[in-house]
Parts: sequence; C-alpha cells; structure tokens
Amino acid sequence: RAPESTPWLVSTRAHAVPEEDILQRFGVDTRYVYAYPLAEWNPEASRTSYVDEWGVRWARPESSFYFDIVSHPLRDATLRDLESYHFPMRDDVPWDPALEERARRLYENTEYAVVSNALDVGLFERAWFLRGFEQFMVDLALDEDFASALLDRVLESKLDCLEYYLDKVGKYVHVIMLGDDLAMQDGPLFSLDSYRRLIKPRQKEINDFVRSRTNARIFFHCCGSAYPFVEDLLDIGVDILNPIQVTASNMDTVKLKREFGDCLVFWGGGCDTQSVLQFGSPADVDQEVNRRIHDLAPGGGFVFNQVHCIQPDVPPKNICAMYAAVNKYGTYPIR
Repeated sequence: RAPESTPWLVSTRAHAVPEEDILQRFGVDTRYVYAYPLAEWNPEASRTSYVDEWGVRWARPESSFYFDIVSHPLRDATLRDLESYHFPMRDDVPWDPALEERARRLYENTEYAVVSNALDVGLFERAWFLRGFEQFMVDLALDEDFASALLDRVLESKLDCLEYYLDKVGKYVHVIMLGDDLAMQDGPLFSLDSYRRLIKPRQKEINDFVRSRTNARIFFHCCGSAYPFVEDLLDIGVDILNPIQVTASNMDTVKLKREFGDCLVFWGGGCDTQSVLQFGSPADVDQEVNRRIHDLAPGGGFVFNQVHCIQPDVPPKNICAMYAAVNKYGTYPIR
C-alpha cells in the first residue's frame, strides 16, 4: 500500500484492483503493471480531497465513489505564466519502486498478457484539467497560441515520464495503454480540424516515442462516439481501440468490424455498461455478450471486456452471467 505522503493517483477514479483468485475465477488473461503504488482507498475514509503533482485539486463528494476536479491552477494563466509554472517531470512522480521487478516477473514467469496501466491521462484531458474544460475549449477555438503552448508543456512532461517508465518496463510489457477522451455520446467534443492541427501531431509524437522504445502494441482509450477519429488513430499508429461504447452514435459493432476489423483490435464492447450490465437481467447480459462476440470476434482482433468500468451497484449475478457467457460463446471458431 502507498504511504500517507503519496498522492492518491489511483484513487482519482477509484478503480478496484481484483485479487488474483478473482482474476483466475473469471479466466482473465491480462495482468497490469501499475506505474504508481496502489493507494489504500476507502469510501468512508476522512480523506476527501488532495492536490495532484500537476497542482490540480480533486475532491470526493460524500455521496460519490469518485473524485472530481474542483480547481484548475491554470484557469487564468497567460503565456508568460506557462513559462514559470512547474510541470511535473519524472522526479516528481511517485513511481512504484518494484515496478521493473514486477513487470519482469509477470513477463518471464506467467503466460498472461502484460499490460501497462500507466501514465495518467491524455494530452487533451490533462490540458483541460489544468485550464478548465470550458476555458480550454475556448482556447482551441480562439487562442491557438496558448492552446499549443500548453499542449507542448504537457507533451514535454509526458515524454520525460514515458522515457523513465519504458526504460524500466518496455521490454516486459505486451500492451502500452495510452488515450484521450475526445468524444461524447453523440460525436466529437470539438472539430476534427482542430484535432488534426493541434492534438493529433502531438499524439503521434507520443506514439512514435513509444514505438522507439518497446515492441508493445499501442492501446488507445477514447470513450464515446470515437468513430470519427478511427482513421486518424490508425494514422498515428494505434493498434487497439478501447472502449467500443456500443450505445454511442456511430459505434455499431457490425459496422466497426466490417470497416476496421482487418487493421484494428477492438478491446471492449463485449457488454453494454450503461444499461444492460447494470440494469438488465442475467438473461439480458447473456444475450448482449452473445451478440457482441458474434459481431466483433470473427477472424480475431477482439479482446473481450465490458464497455467500461463495472460500477459498484452492478448486481454480482450479472457479472457472473457476463463471464459465463464469455465461456459459452467466446471459443473459436465463432459462428
């Protein structure tokens, strides 16, 4: 567990880390290498607020399992302010001291796919975390000089940390998880033109940097209606798309498999988490899993996962039904 002085980086999203016997019970064939020590997290704990190493303050409302941003340190910043602001570099990050050894052990002594669950959030997300969502959207539209300068400083920080991380684990991991939430439920968050001019080139720089230091496949996380970005993501070297948010616009699993199944791995989309897994019956879950496997699995290139994180109020019987359905329908050949 992390010492008290360690920022609660993992706790921002309060992701559960399942015990090994649970992973084996459900036949999970990935194991994660976390960049940071796992923090002790308890929804009843008195600690409800912290400032991360970027200077962003997070707070957890009493009614929530999650931390939300409550202040943005660069909301009123100018270009000159960016020059003096401290952007965290590798020495500011609370790395897990056992990082390299844990990755090596998994790689050499198990048959699991070793996956890096590492390095914070994407360029766009980190920029708006610092600036505020509304203000950074205004920057993208009306102040490209500032937006570009901020993105460059974030990029510099990320590349420095990636160099340290990949020096430690690059030869031991099979999948490197990167990403940026660029879309909402019904389409992109901003124009594709803005994305291609301001964000895509910097994402490509990150991907090229990763490619130069590891043979791992590049996994890219983008919630929502990611379809408009798929060609661009392929262009910058993405191998794996996650999630496949099946209830979002233009995320039909048959269409995605038909158009991109020969050049892109789909990781997720195996069970809708907005309605079916949480509110459906076990029979509904079984039917949903069957449908998505038959849409996405033929010919390979599909890693089963529910669309997004399993929320705390999902009935355990539905989780069991989901994995039972994977075992029932997920054996090749898929017919």
